[in-house]
Amino acid sequence: MIARALLIAGLACLATAARAETLVTALSTERVSIESNFTGSGVVVFGTIERDEQTVARAAPYEIVVTLTGPLRTMVARRKERVAGIWINREARQLPRVPTFLAIATTAPMADVAGNPVRARQGLGFDMLPTRGLPDALPPVRTDFDAAFFRLMQKENLFDLDEGAVEFLSPHLFRAPIALPANVPIGWYTATVYLFSGGVLLAKTTQDFSILKGGFEQAITDLAHQQPALYGLATVIVACFTGWLAGVAFRRD
Repeated sequence: MIARALLIAGLACLATAARAETLVTALSTERVSIESNFTGSGVVVFGTIERDEQTVARAAPYEIVVTLTGPLRTMVARRKERVAGIWINREARQLPRVPTFLAIATTAPMADVAGNPVRARQGLGFDMLPTRGLPDALPPVRTDFDAAFFRLMQKENLFDLDEGAVEFLSPHLFRAPIALPANVPIGWYTATVYLFSGGVLLAKTTQDFSILKGGFEQAITDLAHQQPALYGLATVIVACFTGWLAGVAFRRD
């Protein structure tokens, strides 16, 4: 009985320690609308760290990592080779269920926030993001195709790492601005906030928001998907009218 009581007390202490810090986060917007004049936008992640009254102060400072992950899709990386003076696609590799957009903001350099084993288990960072399967305790093995994929995504501003972008407004209140480029894919996004101290993950939260077409563009998209016959007829009428109008405007008498 005594051993059982000690075991229960130990588990209770562990549960209390696990609840020592909690994160409360919010987004500056729940939807970003893309219209014809869209040149890029941004979203700000706000958060606060709530501590249990009995929790003692930690020796190491708090560190925050915020990730904004776009829709997951299967991507294909291809290797081009020159054959008879012409560049053609040769080998190809599929990268299943990788994000089409990934922005990472931190309070400090990623290597200082947590060690490789911790980040590998969370798939946190470009070097730890799995391109095949789920996160593992070991860092993923990279191929030339993986390297090319990450290089191209960063070149298109679809993958971005901004170390030091997360700002503490007070000892427990922080904000993380994340830029959205003009070519950001539409779909549902997930904002994940990680709380670290001394290289240990203390808490984690997730929130979803959407990036969708708006205005006239969204109306046309809805018409094409919901009433394809009417959309096709309208397209033909517009094309015929445009051709007739061009003929009248450039007709020579």
